[in-house]
Amino acid sequence: MLGTDQAWDMFDSLEENYFNPQPQLQVPQTLPEALRLAADLADDRDKERNGRLIAEQQVNELKPKADYYDHILANKGLVTTTSIAKNYGWSATRLNRELHDLGVQFNQSGSWYLYSKYQDHGYTHTEPFAYKDKDGNDQVKPKTKWTQKGHIFIYELLKAHGILPMIEWEDAE
Repeated sequence: MLGTDQAWDMFDSLEENYFNPQPQLQVPQTLPEALRLAADLADDRDKERNGRLIAEQQVNELKPKADYYDHILANKGLVTTTSIAKNYGWSATRLNRELHDLGVQFNQSGSWYLYSKYQDHGYTHTEPFAYKDKDGNDQVKPKTKWTQKGHIFIYELLKAHGILPMIEWEDAE
């Protein structure tokens, strides 16, 4: 009897609807029942609207952060300290000092290096930088640049300390 697809479809339908009936909307029989149903439906509508408003507010609060992440991640290359600092209205010197004060990096022989706690996270890349010293001799020293992961790390770290990039200043006010 159950050897056909049609029979199995009927069996599934019976199982869903007969053996596991879904609650049906009860039609009110009296005025008080109708008023109670209307009040319940209004409460449900208000709860749904409030939930939607809360969700919209959360989206609006998170939008600046998402925009900033999009801006950062759009750049696939390495980023100079100066470039990151300008997002905050700072110089590279100020950003380096802030990161040093927060225990992220230290200066050795004029170059910045991450403390061991941060050095194996892929936040920076060091490149050789050629220059001429005061006597005109060719020299090379390391120059630290930040990866996108490092850029996001700086953003999260500074934000945790109440420091926002300029793109978020207007929204914070």
